[in-house]
Amino acid sequence: MLREMGVRVWQPATVPAEPLVAIDLIAARADTEEAAGLLTGKMAVSGEAPSGPAAVPTPAPPVAERSGGGAAVWQLGEAQLLYADSADSADSADTARAQGARWLVLAESGAAALHDPPFLGDAGKLLDNMLRAARLQQAGAVLLAPLARHAAGGGAAADFSAALAALLERAQPDVVLVMGRLAAQGLLQSTLPFGKLRGQVHRLHGRATVVTYDAPYLLRSPADKAKAWADLCLAMSLARPPA
Repeated sequence: MLREMGVRVWQPATVPAEPLVAIDLIAARADTEEAAGLLTGKMAVSGEAPSGPAAVPTPAPPVAERSGGGAAVWQLGEAQLLYADSADSADSADTARAQGARWLVLAESGAAALHDPPFLGDAGKLLDNMLRAARLQQAGAVLLAPLARHAAGGGAAADFSAALAALLERAQPDVVLVMGRLAAQGLLQSTLPFGKLRGQVHRLHGRATVVTYDAPYLLRSPADKAKAWADLCLAMSLARPPA
């Protein structure tokens, strides 16, 4: 109509419709899954017209307690008295030096290693060095109990909970040291990342508890030994001789 009236109309160069449609789709769906935006953008670049709305991936359901509880339970190995020569008697895990705190170390372990000696192999040597650096050889009593993770079945979870409660009742520890990411998340029934569980004091059946890395992990990631030492220092700050 304007042309017929003698009014000159300046028009921009023709732009293919598909990219504009794709851009509008990207803007309109900016709050959807990133994959949908990438899919639309790819189609615009290739010049293919979308046959329908880009499919938005359905969010995956959360994995049930993938942190260490979930579809698995823990088995508690037999508790062993460490550094028995520093206690009043090597025959009883219930004896303690008159001066020194009681410790209970719960260390993540493989199922095959539940009945191994506590300081076996390179991981065992590192564990011994860690505990001695924290002066546990001078503690009133130190009990070490290995933990192994298994697929859930029957009343295993209840059995483990009862066994752990009985051990804590018998040992009466001033400090509980949990070693291992999965063990820490499982025993504390937490889905928090391991980094957020470290560096603070927890309560396990009412007992002061600190978590840190297990020795096999530290053999693979020696750069985290400094963090493990910080955890041990926190645990040592909680240790106190029995009244």
